[in-house]
Amino acid sequence: MIEGLPAGDGVPGEMLPAGYFVAVPESLNGSGLPRAAGLTTASDCLIDRLPEDGCWFGSASEALEACLALPVPAGARLYALLVPSDHVDGFTADILAAGTYEPVLLAHLDRRIGGPVREVAEGGRELGWEVLGYDDGLLHSWLCNNLYEDGVRDLGVATDDDRGLLPDREAAVRVAAWANARGDTKPVTWFPAALVEWDTPIEGRTGPAAIEAPVRRAAQPWWRRIF
Repeated sequence: MIEGLPAGDGVPGEMLPAGYFVAVPESLNGSGLPRAAGLTTASDCLIDRLPEDGCWFGSASEALEACLALPVPAGARLYALLVPSDHVDGFTADILAAGTYEPVLLAHLDRRIGGPVREVAEGGRELGWEVLGYDDGLLHSWLCNNLYEDGVRDLGVATDDDRGLLPDREAAVRVAAWANARGDTKPVTWFPAALVEWDTPIEGRTGPAAIEAPVRRAAQPWWRRIF
């Protein structure tokens, strides 16, 4: 069940939708990562996004329309990223400090804009939680920063076998606080976030997609994916 949307500004425990994206979960077989049948993340480093990495949409319909002219892998699905209201400020501050243009994310989350809180589209299901940070125009996951094995050892957290996601907000908050206290990660404000998925296959250029989703045999380091 998706946690309730905010009734007030910055109330702990309430969620704000950051935006929508389309992605293809991937089976990764590499060291330093959890074993997951289809790793799912809002990070641009570890799975493929459609139409391209870094694409965010303000609504579910905009995300689906952007894929209509593309050959879409069968595993592609629509996702929404939800951020706890009391963790939004660090996320948006990093976007603004980077000087990058993220109109969708800022329109949903930047409180200075003063727009209405948008509700999440109907029909989705919450998959689990992850820990993210924004740097140099992209979201990065705690997984692509080689923190997974240390987190399991130091915090006793565990991710699920299907998606590589943390089970609840409490675990994600602990990981984010622990990562922020370290001095050996990317210079970001780590924050907890929940992912919502819609089960309906994404329609592409040939109708409902029939192309096989890619399988990534070995995880690439985050720096090789970026540069």
